[in-house]
Amino acid sequence: MDNFSKKLSIGIMLICAVVFALNVYRGMAIADSLLFAVALAVAAIPEALSSIITISLAIGTSRMADQNAIIKQLNAVEGLGCVSIICSDKTGTLTQNKMTVEQVLVDQEKESALLQASILCNDTAIVDGVTAGDPTETALVDYYMSKHDDYEQLKASLPRLSELPFDSDRKLMSTLHQIDGQYIMYTKGALDVILDRAPSLTEEQKQEIRDANFDLSNQGLRVLAFARKVLNVQKDLDFSDESDFEFLGLVAEMDPPREESAQAVTDCIEAGIKPIMITGDHKITASAIAKRIGILREEDIAVTGTELDAMSDDELIEKLPHISVYARVSPDNKIRIVQAWQDQAHIVAMTGDGVNDAPALKCADIGVAMGITGTEVAKDAADMILLDDNFATIIQAVVNGRNVYRNIKNAILFLLSGNMAAILAVLYTS
Repeated sequence: MDNFSKKLSIGIMLICAVVFALNVYRGMAIADSLLFAVALAVAAIPEALSSIITISLAIGTSRMADQNAIIKQLNAVEGLGCVSIICSDKTGTLTQNKMTVEQVLVDQEKESALLQASILCNDTAIVDGVTAGDPTETALVDYYMSKHDDYEQLKASLPRLSELPFDSDRKLMSTLHQIDGQYIMYTKGALDVILDRAPSLTEEQKQEIRDANFDLSNQGLRVLAFARKVLNVQKDLDFSDESDFEFLGLVAEMDPPREESAQAVTDCIEAGIKPIMITGDHKITASAIAKRIGILREEDIAVTGTELDAMSDDELIEKLPHISVYARVSPDNKIRIVQAWQDQAHIVAMTGDGVNDAPALKCADIGVAMGITGTEVAKDAADMILLDDNFATIIQAVVNGRNVYRNIKNAILFLLSGNMAAILAVLYTS
C-alpha cells in the first residue's frame, strides 16, 4: 500500500500539473487554475481506500480466528497472502506431537540404569494421573510406567540435587542424584554429542551405535542417547561436567505425521509456496518424515546446522532453492535461513514455540507461534498464533490472506475507475 500510494500520489500530481498548465494556457487566472488543479487532486484521491482496507483486514482477522489462527497485527493478514516461503517446525506442527517409545537398544546389564536415567533426567509432571510436559519426555515416563509401578517412589527417593537444562546449542540435559552413596550425573541428548564425549567406547563400538542410530532414524524415529557419569562430590553442575560419559543406550520414539499434513503440503506447493522443515531432530529422522509428507522431493536436499555454518553466503544462495530440510539447527541458523530467503525477495513465514525461536520469529515477515506448546516469549514475538499448532492451519490462513489481498486490489480498481472517469472528463473539457 505504501508503494501504491506513492505511485498514485505522483500520478495525481502530474495530472494536476497538466491541468494547471492547460488552464493557464487557455487564459484562466493563475489563482483560479491552481484552485482548479488542487480541487481535481482532492477529487482524484480515493478517500475511502483506507477504510476499505481496514474493514477487509478486520473481516479477514475474524475469519482466521474461527479457523484457529489468531492475528495479532492487521497487516499480517495481507502479508500472509504474499507468503512464498513457509519455514515450519516438525514436532507438533507437521506431526501429531504424541511421542511413544518404539525401541530401546541397551546392554542388559545397563537396562536398569537407562530406565532410571530416562525418569530422573526428565521434567515431566503427573497431573491428575496424566503425564504433562514435553512429548519426548512424557513418552519416556509412559514407557517406564507401562513396565513398573514404582515411578512416584523412584522420583521421591532420588531427588534432583543439581541440573543443567536442555538447550539447542549443547543438545544435552543433565541432572545429579545420590544413588547408593555415589553422586551420579545422568545425561540425555543427541547421540553424536554424547558419543564424542564417551572415551570408554572403542571406535568400532561407536560405529556400531551410529549404524543402529542410522537404521532407526531411517524409519522416521527420534533417537535419544543416554549416559551417566560418577562424580566424587555433590556440586552445582556446570558445562565442564558433561564429559567422560559412560554410554548407557538408545531410546527410539515415533511422532507420526498429522493426517492432514501431506495434503496441506501438497496444497502449499500447488499454490507456489515452498515449504521448508526446520527441526532440532537428526537429519535422517527429519528427512524420513519430510519424505512421507512430501516436503523433501527427489531434487531436494537436507542439511544440518553444522553443514550450514560451513557454507559461505554465496554457496548458501546457490543451494538455497534445493534445501527443503534443515536439521540440528541453532537459533542463529534459523535467522540466517530467513534472511537468505528475504535477500532473494521472498516473503517468509516462520513457525516457532520456544524462547530461542523469538529472534527468528521477529526476523521473519510473518512470525507464527504455537498456541498450545508455545512459550509466552514466542507468542509475544509472533504476528500470528496457531491455537491448534497445525501446519494445515497456516495454509488455510494463507488462503484467507490471498482472498483479502484480492479484495483490496478489487476495491482499489473500483475506486480508481470512478476517479479516473472524473479525471478524464476534466482533462477532455480542459
